[in-house]
Amino acid sequence: MAFDDKDKGSKPLTREQYRKLKLQQQEDFEARDKRRVQVEREYAKRHQQAAPEPQIEPQPTSRTRDAGEVTADFKTPRWRKINRLLNVTIAILISLMVVVFLVLFFVN
Repeated sequence: MAFDDKDKGSKPLTREQYRKLKLQQQEDFEARDKRRVQVEREYAKRHQQAAPEPQIEPQPTSRTRDAGEVTADFKTPRWRKINRLLNVTIAILISLMVVVFLVLFFVN
């Protein structure tokens, strides 16, 4: 059995009473929502502005910049050192994977 949410000490509701209560709550909500939408439309009509849309200038992105400028941005000595370190790490991991596969293949 369901209980009325507003009165915690009330007696349990039957299914029919619960359905009627929920239906009434839904109808109340829809009526409030309909009124809210109507008020918002009236407000929008009264406060319309005839200002033109602002022109948005495109921001330069990595695709629109020329290649020389992009290269100068991130290829610093620090970047080169990290790049070299990552390449060495990847090579070591691949070689270790090959060794593991060879061991598994020949041990069985």
